[in-house]
Amino acid sequence: MVTNLPAKAKAKWAQVVACRSTPEKIRLMREFLSLVPKHKGTSKLIANVKRRIVALEREMERSKAKRKRARRDVFSIPKEGAGQVVILGPTNVGRSSLLASLTNANPQVSPIPYTTLKPVPAMLPYEDIQFQLIEAPPLEAGAAEGRMHGPQILGMARNADGLILMVDLSSDPVGQFKMLSSELEKADILIEEPEGQVEIIRQGMGSTVRVVGGGVLTDCTVDDVRRLLNSYRVNSAIVRITGKVCLDDVENALFASVVYKPTLLIANKADIPGAGERFKELLECVGGRVRTLMVSCEDGRGLRDVGRLIFEMLGIIRVYSKEPSSREPSRAPVVVKKGTRVIEVAEKLHSELFKRFRYARIWGPSAKYPGEKVGANHVLMDGDIVEIH
Repeated sequence: MVTNLPAKAKAKWAQVVACRSTPEKIRLMREFLSLVPKHKGTSKLIANVKRRIVALEREMERSKAKRKRARRDVFSIPKEGAGQVVILGPTNVGRSSLLASLTNANPQVSPIPYTTLKPVPAMLPYEDIQFQLIEAPPLEAGAAEGRMHGPQILGMARNADGLILMVDLSSDPVGQFKMLSSELEKADILIEEPEGQVEIIRQGMGSTVRVVGGGVLTDCTVDDVRRLLNSYRVNSAIVRITGKVCLDDVENALFASVVYKPTLLIANKADIPGAGERFKELLECVGGRVRTLMVSCEDGRGLRDVGRLIFEMLGIIRVYSKEPSSREPSRAPVVVKKGTRVIEVAEKLHSELFKRFRYARIWGPSAKYPGEKVGANHVLMDGDIVEIH
């Protein structure tokens, strides 16, 4: 994306951001689009804004329908377990069969297309934790533009901790994967971990732009970021960056909230003739960008690896708390992200442990020796036992 939009367009976008009325916001977005030069450098920006207009229009329609029906949104499922993973795929690739094979759920499995019309949640046990799997209705081409409950399904994907993309080795797995990844990309959901990410948190008070996080600005300075945001009349904000970030990434974050979701690609029907060759073609297409697994929901091939791969892709660890007066640690682990420090586990366990923390003793992979005494910033590893003093 270019960073030289006309001043009128930037001023109009400032009005969009400040507006609280949805109909008025849509009108201002259309006016903004009329002020944006049409060329290759602005094509992504224009597409993002158009999708946001469609999303707002559909949100208005759903709000009206909800007021009439006054019923619960079936696409809003509270998170449970160590992580929520949404299963996405075209119709008839075996999403229901996968859910039935991995969990105690009993979804309707049928060769008839579009049998699943609403999300089906279930719990997948893995060692001493559980993952929440949600079978979504089929995702089809055009979902990002509103087809077949597309916005609701993609909204579920955006809110999940991770995704399973499912394709069918008896059909066109490469084409199915390209369709799924394209629809997710249109909805600003990345399945390949980006070099860097930007989050802009606008603040109502103050008059400064602060850049925080452990990321690196590759082609600009903090002052350049401030000047860019000021040109859009964003004068008070926190810009959180991770990884390697350029000025275009910062500008893009003004118009689209891009999120990365760790993803497992599952190719079903490994038991059919020719599945191996099609799987090789799929691997060439994917090129190692996402974890890929060949399974058969018919004979169970590959299914035992699903739990482990979900655990690895979510980047989580299990930590077991132990009271100083007890010999044995808790059987139920605290599930946290890799890189978590002792003090963060203390805060998660109890506010008093956090406030009154002095030191901890560690048993497990991160300890130099059993019962090592460590400070607040000690980084934990999977399987550690933590005794907080």
